[in-house]
Amino acid sequence: MRGARMSVVDGEESRVDFAGIDALLSRSAGYSVAAECLRVQSAAEALDPSLRTANKVTLAPKAWSWYTGAIGEIAVGKILAALGPAWFVRHAVPIGAGTKDVDHLVIGPGGIFAINTKHHAGASIWIGDHVLKVNRTNTGHLRDAIRDSGDVARRLVAKTGFAVPVIPVLAMFDPGSIKDGRVDVARPVVVLNARQLVAWLLNRPRQFSDTELSLIRFVAEEPETWHVDARAADTLRVMQRFDRLSRLVGTPAKPVTRRGPGTAAPSPSHRPVRATSRRTRTSSTSGRSRGRSTKRSTAATFGDLVKLWVAIGFILAAIAVAAAFINQPCTSPTACALLPLYRALAPLFGLASMAAIGAGALATLLWIVRRIAR
Repeated sequence: MRGARMSVVDGEESRVDFAGIDALLSRSAGYSVAAECLRVQSAAEALDPSLRTANKVTLAPKAWSWYTGAIGEIAVGKILAALGPAWFVRHAVPIGAGTKDVDHLVIGPGGIFAINTKHHAGASIWIGDHVLKVNRTNTGHLRDAIRDSGDVARRLVAKTGFAVPVIPVLAMFDPGSIKDGRVDVARPVVVLNARQLVAWLLNRPRQFSDTELSLIRFVAEEPETWHVDARAADTLRVMQRFDRLSRLVGTPAKPVTRRGPGTAAPSPSHRPVRATSRRTRTSSTSGRSRGRSTKRSTAATFGDLVKLWVAIGFILAAIAVAAAFINQPCTSPTACALLPLYRALAPLFGLASMAAIGAGALATLLWIVRRIAR
């Protein structure tokens, strides 16, 4: 490890913390959530050793959201690597004296960005002026993104001495769809598919001069800008352990809560305490499964509706033929013998027509209501 170099600033010696700079640079994307996943999984395995065998690991339900969150942040970290050397990119940047961090800090010609990764695989994302919904469920994602950008901006301003606007970004990894319903033109939080992130950053207009950008990058590289002790965590060891865990876990279905020695049955109202990158996450596999089952259910309901109306059509056609027969003069002894029976049943034919049409209308209305509710 390199030693600290001494420099002179305004007549006073200033120590450059090379070790801290290296520690900040080496922090891997997804470090914080990976560390928490390992902690939660380890605690669960201590209570239920059957979760781990020589060749397979079954994720504990409480570790699931942390696991999918780490997978999402690691993937977005790889995506951001395509920005190139002109961009300053750091991951899991520690903030303050606790365990809070910013998923990805990006600084370049197009501005400064506090990027928060959300892994809601296969989910429908809707953005309003004040809330972001995942599969129609409200989240705190917009609030969290604004808070992260504020944390970054305050620390950079304190070091540079000039205004440093930081843009909050929500990078949605592997969503099913994203619909932006905001009417506010300003849109303080940028929300986009993570796979479009690099193209969007590169197409941003230039925000800083070369001198300003150099100073901001210099300040952002200093570990004390962000945390009281950025070297405290062994990030490499954590990520190696998580990599081993992910190889053993693979991409399983969402785990079912299991009882182990000394554990109580879970409450039906249990929810993961944390989401994608420090908040509630939606698992990738369960999201895809829900999406596929919803499509199958919708298709079956629509198919049943079509079959019903075809059957109603046949009934109405048969009644129309019978009505036409009644109104025609009989041309044979058999027809003349059956004519009184047809005429006696004529009122029932009318009721059958109305009942068939009513059943079809009711089924159609219920189908529309289910579609709207979904």
